[in-house]
Amino acid sequence: MMSVVAMTAYADDYNTREAQRCTREAEYYQKKAEGYQREAAYYTRKGDTDRAKTQMRYAEDAIDRQKTQLRYAAQADEKAADYLRRAANLLRR
Repeated sequence: MMSVVAMTAYADDYNTREAQRCTREAEYYQKKAEGYQREAAYYTRKGDTDRAKTQMRYAEDAIDRQKTQLRYAAQADEKAADYLRRAANLLRR
């Protein structure tokens, strides 16, 4: 039974690290979106609306990627919590 608990703990650790990776990636995309928005504002002030629209489209894409990574992080967190619940149930038996 201890080997099952060990395997569950390994899966929990993997999913926890996966959630952390996804969260870091989401932060990266947030910063990218902010940069694109700053560039869009700059080009808007300069009167280059086509370039500003392109930068805003890039920002929207980065925000979409950020949301995806946050969703992946939440799923990995849920898996890690599920593995912890399973391990706790096995130890109670």
